[in-house]
Amino acid sequence: MGRRIGLAFSALLFTLFFGTVGLMTTEHLTLAQAFYFTVETITTVGYGDYEVKSDSGHVFIIILMIGGAGVMLYFVGLMMAFLIEGQLAGAYGRRKMNKKIEELQDHIIVCGAGRVGKQVIYRLRKEGHPCVVIEQEEDLAHEFVEEGYLVINNDATEDEVLKKAGIERAKGLITALPEDSLNVFVTLTAKGLNPNIQVVARMDRLESENKLLRAGADKVISPAILGGWRMAMSILKPISIEYLETVIHDQNIGMEIMELKVDQGSCLIGRTLSTSGIKQQTGAMILAILRNDRVISNPSAQEEIIEGDLLIVLGLREQLHLLEEVAANLTKLKPAEIG
Repeated sequence: MGRRIGLAFSALLFTLFFGTVGLMTTEHLTLAQAFYFTVETITTVGYGDYEVKSDSGHVFIIILMIGGAGVMLYFVGLMMAFLIEGQLAGAYGRRKMNKKIEELQDHIIVCGAGRVGKQVIYRLRKEGHPCVVIEQEEDLAHEFVEEGYLVINNDATEDEVLKKAGIERAKGLITALPEDSLNVFVTLTAKGLNPNIQVVARMDRLESENKLLRAGADKVISPAILGGWRMAMSILKPISIEYLETVIHDQNIGMEIMELKVDQGSCLIGRTLSTSGIKQQTGAMILAILRNDRVISNPSAQEEIIEGDLLIVLGLREQLHLLEEVAANLTKLKPAEIG
């Protein structure tokens, strides 16, 4: 709608210019007189205070009445539709949304709200993490606005659009556009604007993985590969897969996975899993430890925790919340006080 109004307004300005110059040429009027009679003609007011003197003036006025009045009526019609259909309220809503986006910190930008992007967006909301959606298709963007998401209806490959989404302040970006070439372009643009941002990219073709990684993607995901693996395992190991799906996806159970970073000053440093108090105090279970580029799966109770470790923890939602509190308190306690 905004673009159509802009084009109609440009056509109106051209009509005013065309009419003014034409009357000055054919009827030898002054600039003020020509502009006044042009406005008088295209608005169909017709005060009758001027009589056309030349044949060329008559021909020109006929053209101006037919073309100019049509342009004027089209512009007025668009403005009425803009007001009646609530476009002003929409414009106010967009300004309000833009203000909310400007206030975000450490959010995630999702490029593309199609089949894959939609699931990403819903999962982020379930996890309670703020996100900004960039979607070029107007109807789909409006659908997510209606659901209460922060949405930018534009092309995610453009620098200004990513800046508008707050890429300088964002924690990560997920590009789930339907074409691999577009995902490569978004990745390159995002890394150029914010080299520290974490980028997860969707790929459809296997040969695109290296291109996405070279473009700067930190992780490349293929929905087709994941879907195929899951379908195969559902046939080969149906009970195991059903259990995992129930544990991870069933909201009634509330089982979740959390990442816990062991930062400098934490009293977990130097302690083993058995003496850390994590299992005893929270009931949560350490699935793995990410240490530098090495993954220690199913670590033993005697595994020592060192600074910089990333603990992968599985537990009920309440247990993980308790673990966050315990971990925060552990940084304030002396080693003798832990147990």
